[in-house]
Amino acid sequence: MPCKTTPNLIFWTVAQTGKVTPLMTGEPGCCKSRTVEAFARAMSRQCYTLIGSLREPADVGGYPYPVHGEQPYMAVMPPKWAQDCQRGQWVLFLDELTTCPPAVQAALLGVIAENRVGDALLPDTVWKLAACNPPDCAANGSELEPPLANRVCHLPNEPDTDAWMRGMGNALGFPQPSFVPLPPDWERCIGRNTALVGAFHKHKPGLLNAYPKERAKASGAWPSMRSWTNAAICIAAMEAIDAEPLLRYRAVAGCVGEEAALEFQTWEQSLDLPDPEVWLSQAETARAGATALALDVPPRCDQVMAALAALVDRVKNHNLGPNGKPTEGRWLAAVDCFAEVAKCWLEPAIAAAGPLYFAVPHASVLVKAPPDFSNTVLQVHKNIMAA
Repeated sequence: MPCKTTPNLIFWTVAQTGKVTPLMTGEPGCCKSRTVEAFARAMSRQCYTLIGSLREPADVGGYPYPVHGEQPYMAVMPPKWAQDCQRGQWVLFLDELTTCPPAVQAALLGVIAENRVGDALLPDTVWKLAACNPPDCAANGSELEPPLANRVCHLPNEPDTDAWMRGMGNALGFPQPSFVPLPPDWERCIGRNTALVGAFHKHKPGLLNAYPKERAKASGAWPSMRSWTNAAICIAAMEAIDAEPLLRYRAVAGCVGEEAALEFQTWEQSLDLPDPEVWLSQAETARAGATALALDVPPRCDQVMAALAALVDRVKNHNLGPNGKPTEGRWLAAVDCFAEVAKCWLEPAIAAAGPLYFAVPHASVLVKAPPDFSNTVLQVHKNIMAA
C-alpha cells in the first residue's frame, strides 16, 4: 500500500538520502526553519544552521593558509562548523539561500555537490537541507545562481496547519513533522531508476542538457546530467517508501523542471514493459529442457534498456538465497534472458549486464552461462577476472 502523503514528504525523504540537497521555498513566517530543527530532533541528530548572508565566503569554503616546507603550498582549513560535523550525526541546514551574495553561493557549490569544505570532506552521514524565501519577499533577495540552482531539488513548502493548530492548543507544544523513515536498504532502488533515466534519454536525447534561455528559469530546476542524476536518486528514495506516482513526478520536477518531468512521466507510463518474473520463469523452464526460450522482446531500444534494468532489479533484490545473493537458478535464468535479448539488441545487453555479473552467486556458476552470451559483457568480465 502506498505510504500516506504528508506535508513536505518529498523534502524529508530526499533529505534522508544524504546524496541530494532538497531546497524548500516558501513565504516568510511559515515555520520552515523551526520545522527543519524539529525534524533533526526527531531523527536524533544535531542541527547546524548556516545562514550564508551572515557569512564571508571563507566562513563557508574554508580559510587559506600557507604551509611551509620543501615545497610550500596554500592549504584551506575548514571552518569550525565543518570540523564539528566530522563527529556525530548532523543535519546541515543551509537557510536563507536567496539572501546569500554570489560569492557565498559560489563557496556553497563544493559543500552541496561534493561534501567538500576547504581541504576536508564532510562525512556521507551529514544530511544537507536548504530553505529560502522567494527573492521578491526575501531580505535583499536575489535569484539563485544557476550552478547552485542546478545542484538542489527545488520543492515548495507545504505548511502543516493542522500541526500548528495542535501546537497552539498545547501551549506551544508543537508535534514533530510527519515523515516516513527511509529504509536502510533504500539504495537497492537506485540501479533500476538510474537505468530507467538512461533509457529515457535514449528515447529523448534532446532533454539531457537544456540550459534555460531565461535567467529567471535558470534559478530554478532545469535539465542537466547532474540534475537528471539527482532525479534518479530522488525517485529511488520515493520508490523505497512506496510513494504514489504523483510524488515521484514531483520529485523529478524538483530536479529537472516541470516540462522535462512531464515528458519523463509520459514516457514511463507508455513503456508497457514485460513482466521480468515471466521472463525468468520462461528461462528456467527452457533451461530445464522443456521448451526453447522465446521472449517477447520490446521493439524499441529504450524499452529494451528499461526491461533489462527491471530484470536485473528482480534478480538482485528479490527472492534471494540464504547468502543474500540470487539463487543459482534465477541468476542463470537471467543470463539466458540477456543472451536471448543480445541476439537482436547487443548494445543494451552490454550496457545492462554489468550489475548482473557482480550479483553472481559464486564464481563456479560462471561456467554454466550459455555459449550464446559469449558476445556480451559477461564474457569480457570473465576474461578480466581470469587474467
